[in-house]
Amino acid sequence: MGSGDRSKLVSICDQAGRPRGTGFVADDRGTVVTAHQAVTSPGPLLLHGTGGRTCSVAPDDITALPALGLALLRTGGPDALAAEPLPIGGRERPEPGGYVDIAAHGRREARVLGATPATYTGPDGTGHPVPDALELALGTDGREALRSGGAALGGPRPGP
Repeated sequence: MGSGDRSKLVSICDQAGRPRGTGFVADDRGTVVTAHQAVTSPGPLLLHGTGGRTCSVAPDDITALPALGLALLRTGGPDALAAEPLPIGGRERPEPGGYVDIAAHGRREARVLGATPATYTGPDGTGHPVPDALELALGTDGREALRSGGAALGGPRPGP
């Protein structure tokens, strides 16, 4: 994924078209991995892949993993979004001083400062603890993309 290349990412919207976040296809079954925060609103979601492909995901197709800060979305197959699967890193945790790739107004590298407990508030006002959120160093554009409702929601992945 080159700088500014978002072609491998999946855009996640509610049924009214409001952005909820981003994710990526992780396997040959078309499973999309995203942040738990992207799926906390009730109702079906609309996913936008490459080449204008879209797919609706019903609540029964969403596996929320709030303790991990993640969610899995079943899309119905590898061709649903025409998005190539991205690998999931095998390392336990990025080390402080290492780098991760994030989708924040294009591809960016962010330096890992460490891990810290964090809480995010869902649309219903419920707080969801994330025991080991990564603290990242990145520029202003990237920081804006990471804010609630920003472009990076659901898109982080370990760098090489």
